[in-house]
Amino acid sequence: MALPAYQYHYQSGTAPDARRGYVSARVRPPSMTTRSTTSTCTTGTVEGHHRFVIPHYGWLRAHLGGGQCFPLGSFSVAGYDWAVVFFPRGATVGENHDHAAFYVELLTSRAAAAATFDLRFVRAGSGSGSGRPLPMHQPDTEPHRFSTMTHFDPAVYGVRVDAMLMQSVQSNYVRDDRLIIDCTLHVAGKPRVSTAEPLAEIDVPPPDLPAHLGKLLDSEAHADVTFDVQGEEFTAHRVVLAMRSPVFKAELFGPMSNTGETVKVVDMQPAVFKLLLGFVYTESLAAMDDLDEDDTRELARHLLVAADRYGMGRLKIICGHILEWSLTAETVASTIALADRHGCRELKEACVEFVVAMGMNDETMTSRHEGDQLSCFSVIKHFFSEIGSFFKIH
Repeated sequence: MALPAYQYHYQSGTAPDARRGYVSARVRPPSMTTRSTTSTCTTGTVEGHHRFVIPHYGWLRAHLGGGQCFPLGSFSVAGYDWAVVFFPRGATVGENHDHAAFYVELLTSRAAAAATFDLRFVRAGSGSGSGRPLPMHQPDTEPHRFSTMTHFDPAVYGVRVDAMLMQSVQSNYVRDDRLIIDCTLHVAGKPRVSTAEPLAEIDVPPPDLPAHLGKLLDSEAHADVTFDVQGEEFTAHRVVLAMRSPVFKAELFGPMSNTGETVKVVDMQPAVFKLLLGFVYTESLAAMDDLDEDDTRELARHLLVAADRYGMGRLKIICGHILEWSLTAETVASTIALADRHGCRELKEACVEFVVAMGMNDETMTSRHEGDQLSCFSVIKHFFSEIGSFFKIH
């Protein structure tokens, strides 16, 4: 009889740091780290089979009264000591009875165990059917709990053999005044827990929602709005745009929304709007991967303006970091002016640190991009603003 095995697994995970968000479309965001292990708790069953020979059975039955017992000896099963006790005239103290009683007892001190037992009479001698055992009780259906922890817990369980069965035993199973008893004991083994081992990892494909949305944009299927950008048309889906941008949501679904199928976009280059749409659908700027540094920087400047215009904060941060990584003495003046106009605090701080590191020379003071001027006063003003913010907070 084997008891069931219980299996469990434990999962633990650490979430990515979301304090500043992911800073670049070129850098893959940290994935959720998951470690899974498994261990198994099993409880086997140990079987012990013991045969006891009771000599002088007739004498014992004649001279022992009710409540008087005859120990049949001890044995060990599953690390516990056990004994079978025989009451020839029943376990009740008093006058003699015609029935008998047999008890199984746990002897190990301060222990507890679950077990079933089977007691049978065995016919001694030879001949046909001589070895066939005779059960003295119905088979156990559930294990008994034996315990020697306290005086209140049962350490013994017994069976009563009625007078009629004892008469049959006396006639057919007692030979040479000997009675043979077989005891089979099934003891539930102590639980064993295996060493924790890693669960087999399931190879889960990467998320494909951006890829599907990108295909939806490229296929123009079910598109319900068209944008006219300097004569070049782009089709899109109103609900996707509204979901990603509060400005698109107001323009397409607000009280003053454009109910026509074509929306005219001014002050924006078609290449920039195409990049903006691609990021709305796919969260990616993969189209910029093959550009050189100058073209990437130029597109990032225009895309930052577009991101600010349509309220797309994450795209704005990504563009700011692209410009931060590509700062040069020729571009720092125009970049700090751009950061100031569009409220890019981190980009502005990076520009000031770059100026301090490079020195305030003529090359860093005047940008070759649109003639933006960077004065010493603007840098000092930034420092005073930072100091004021520090004292206001602290």
